[in-house]
Amino acid sequence: MNTPTDRIFRLTYIPEHIHLTRMLITDITISQDTSLILYQVPFGLTKSPSRAWKKVLMETWHSVIQHNERVSNTVIWVFHNRIMIDKVSIELVKNELETLLAVAIEKTNKQMKMRSQLAI
Repeated sequence: MNTPTDRIFRLTYIPEHIHLTRMLITDITISQDTSLILYQVPFGLTKSPSRAWKKVLMETWHSVIQHNERVSNTVIWVFHNRIMIDKVSIELVKNELETLLAVAIEKTNKQMKMRSQLAI
């Protein structure tokens, strides 16, 4: 039999904190769609993210690269515990790409944490 209670129970959600582990240099692919040589650059993640996290990362990536002309045409996608950035120009320095991605991931983690706090 159910009895009334004055207690309130809250379900808490622990946000996922995903970090960049490394650039997978051995898996870089060169594609020559036009007169430009473009690269497909993969990165490793600490774990596989959720669908919501992936969506936020893609939105964040576009806002991070918006004012950087050398990266503005790139395409990003996430699968399993990898991120693939396509259409990377040869002029882009490896460290710059990795820094931009690390910033996007950090912003994504912060947004996911804020969303989980608002839900509680």
